[in-house]
Amino acid sequence: MPKDRMLVMSVDRDNDIGQKLRIRGPVIGKDKVLGTATELGLKDPEDSDSNAIFGAVKIFEELKNKYTSEVVVLTGHKNRGIDADREITKQLNEVLSKKPSDFVVLVTDGADDEHVIPIIQSHIPILSVRRIVVRQSERLESSYYKIKDFIKETLENPKFARLVFGLPAIALLLYAAFGDTGWRIIVGVVGAYLFIRGFRLEDYILGAFNELKESFTGRRLAFFMYVVAIVVTALAIYRGYNSIADFINLGFFEATAAFLISSVYFFWISGTVAWLGRSMSLREKKTSRIASLPLFGLAATLVISNASELILNPEISTFNFILSIALGFVLVFMAIALETSD
Repeated sequence: MPKDRMLVMSVDRDNDIGQKLRIRGPVIGKDKVLGTATELGLKDPEDSDSNAIFGAVKIFEELKNKYTSEVVVLTGHKNRGIDADREITKQLNEVLSKKPSDFVVLVTDGADDEHVIPIIQSHIPILSVRRIVVRQSERLESSYYKIKDFIKETLENPKFARLVFGLPAIALLLYAAFGDTGWRIIVGVVGAYLFIRGFRLEDYILGAFNELKESFTGRRLAFFMYVVAIVVTALAIYRGYNSIADFINLGFFEATAAFLISSVYFFWISGTVAWLGRSMSLREKKTSRIASLPLFGLAATLVISNASELILNPEISTFNFILSIALGFVLVFMAIALETSD
């Protein structure tokens, strides 16, 4: 019976052979392949491609008595990627036209050269893949390519890039700008991100951003009022943060009450300004509906403010708190009356 024709193949995908020895692939035949491996080893003893080529020659010697065998080396391109794969495809066709074969035994020096497996399989079946690597560096090389592929895939996906690179970049910039204080800001930023992701608030955040962008291009009054609302919100947070310092050691409720007393009315002003800007820019004709929402907000603000005051000063009379609840009911009924009047 005729013997199977076996092609023992080594692939230098990044074309170290061409760069260092000025030898263009394909290199066909034991003598030429062995000479190439020897020259490459003398030129650069640290290059692992020479190990793979010597390994291919060794496997060729093992197979030549059982099969009609030949050993070849294909070279790619220094840029890897598409340039290398095109060159390897071209050389593979040249080898198969000169040395028609039934199977290929692929000999590689690591994960990078194994990227060509689909190309070879599209032309000829691969019977076996043998990896020739220095034992001390095998795990390190595999880890290197895994990390490299992960970074490449992450950079190509904008969503993952913002998470993997964007957040650490913000953290480093904050630390560079504020020093040790920056760590508190970093923790706050990470906490805000996790809060948004955990409660699935991305759509609301994107909606607010799109509204701000659209108002800038087509509804300038709304944009100005949005800016005012953002500034007032920042002022509310700043005032509330400064108020916490004296009460942070007393407990969570006391600190929260101090924050709200200093900021809750500013939050109401911010929300009212943003609501009015949006309603006016959209030409909302129902004035009663425009006014009802701020009334609801004011009713809640009065109750929250007086409740916070009562938490910080338990000895004061509860009259103001009860009065705020009563006034809140009046404001709510007024808002309901305005909404039902249309």
